[in-house]
Parts: sequence; structure tokens; C-alpha cells
Amino acid sequence: MNIEKVVLIISVAVVAIVALVIYRDRLLWVKIKTKIGSLIWRNAPPKPRVPNDPPPKTRPPRSLSGGANPVLPPAPPPKTSPLPAWFSWRWIKISISLVLILVLIATPLWWWHSHTEAWKLVLSDHISEAWALWKQGPKEPVHETQSSHTLQRLTQLLDDYANTLGRDPHRVIEVWVVDHYWQYWTTDTFNDYVRANRRFIDSGGKIHRLFILTEDDLRNPQLTAVLRNQCEKIGADVWRSNAAAIENKVEYQITANTFHQLPFTETGFQSFDVLQLEDLTYYSSDFSPDYRAVGASTWFYGQTLDLRPLFNKSIAQRIDCSSLQTQVVQNTQRP
Repeated sequence: MNIEKVVLIISVAVVAIVALVIYRDRLLWVKIKTKIGSLIWRNAPPKPRVPNDPPPKTRPPRSLSGGANPVLPPAPPPKTSPLPAWFSWRWIKISISLVLILVLIATPLWWWHSHTEAWKLVLSDHISEAWALWKQGPKEPVHETQSSHTLQRLTQLLDDYANTLGRDPHRVIEVWVVDHYWQYWTTDTFNDYVRANRRFIDSGGKIHRLFILTEDDLRNPQLTAVLRNQCEKIGADVWRSNAAAIENKVEYQITANTFHQLPFTETGFQSFDVLQLEDLTYYSSDFSPDYRAVGASTWFYGQTLDLRPLFNKSIAQRIDCSSLQTQVVQNTQRP
């Protein structure tokens, strides 16, 4: 089904719903006085009178003389309306409805054909994506296989939360991230994502990021620059932990077992970067040896994987951002 048919079906459905809401079970009484008579019309029969109801109150006729009965003139015969049948209020209402239907159908079609072919392709892609999300249940996972869409959606998410904080400065939104692939921060892949991180924090949000590092990672001189950038360029609350040590901790084992119950997590918790928001869990796996693509991703809306137990001084080390200007990460330090 192409986009024009979808727009047409939606327009007809909207008009039908509006018509039902306006005209269903509504009693309309119209009386028009003209020089030659009155036109009375109602679009629903009058309410039937229940036998036990009291008779309607009528005003007694005024007496013309003391005790004599009043003399009333005979009622004039009913006059027929001189207006033609097609000019009745029923046909006027039908005509208005038909005009409204034509406008609601013709306007979207005119609006659609007035744009370029490239614009139609972009809009069709967005409509297809929104339609796929609408068909899914509120708590069903959304799996994204394209790396570019994954990073764009994650960047847009932080931008949207930054806009929310801009409208409500008293609200506090916290993001908890467990990062197994710190090497991404040494490439240009995350440039726009870094900007979104900073904007989110400048708007009042908080990012807690834990890097789980191997022995080779701890000996890499680029790690110090990455941690410094997290403090200076982003303003995150930075943690680090040794992979060999944290795997023996109970908190890590519970989190990893819970994570392994989620779909698309066959390779294990140590192969993913995981993000937790107040109503969202996101995780992505690595498929790029040169760290130029973040791989596939999965989004859980409405439920979270609790990562906060991992941000504990007994299993991780909090980085002092004020001392990173002169501090070199010591390879002998362990959480």
C-alpha cells in the first residue's frame, strides 16, 4: 500500500469519526421565522411521553368577560413551507459534510504532490518507522540492525530529554551507562553523540558512566585522554573497574544474569554497552573491529535493567576529574 492510499484512508476515517461525534444522538431544534411563515425541523423524533408523566403545564386562557367562557378563533390550517426540498436543513448539513470530506481528502493529496520526490522518500521512511513502533506493544523490544540508525536514535534521545529538561528545569533525569568499548571515544564516530551528552548535562541531566577495562586497556595511553574528555567535554560522573575483578562480584553476576535473559544477548553482558534511563533500557553490541560502527541495538521501552548496583565503591573506582589534568592512570591500581 503506497503512501497516498494511507493518507486517503486516514482522511476518510477522520471525517467519519467527526461526523459520528457531531450527529450521534443529538436533538436539534431549528425554527426560522420568515414573512410568510415558520419552518420547524428537528433531526430526531420527539421523546415519547410516558403515561404516568404529569400532563404538560399550559397557561389558562384569559377570560374576556367576568364569568363567560372565552371564545377562541379556529386554528388556521398548517401552511406548507415555500422553500424547495433541496434547501432544507437536512440537505444543507449533508452538503457541508460532503464538502468537508472533499477538503480533507484533497488537501493532503495536494500537499503531498506539491513536494519533491526526495522529500517524499524521507517522509515515507519516517512514517514507516512510526507505523512499526505504533504496531508494537508498549513493552515489546525494538531491535535495530543498522548502526547508523542506532547512533542517530541514541543521539536524538538525549536531545529530546534535554528539551524536556529545558521546559521543566526542576526535573532530574539520570542516565546510567556501562561501557565495555571505551575505544569508540577515540574516533570521530561519537562526535555528534558527545555534543548530545554535553547538551543533556548542561540542561540539568546527569550521566553516570562506568568503563569496564581489561589489563590491556589499563596499559593503553589513550585511556587517560578518554577519561579526561568525559570530565571536561561532557561533564559526566566517571567510574572505572577492572574486568577480571568485577566479574567475581555478586552485584555484577546478578546484573549479568538478568541481562542474559533479554533477547539478542547470547554473547553475554561483557560484549555490550548498556544504558539505563528511568523508563528505558538500551544496549548495543560491537561488530566493528575499527570502532567505526556501534553494531546492532535493542531498545526496551517501559522497563529497565538496574545498573546502579555496579556504581559502588566496593567494586568500582570513581575518577576524580579535578586531578586528571596531571594524573596518569596507574596500572597497578585495582578497584
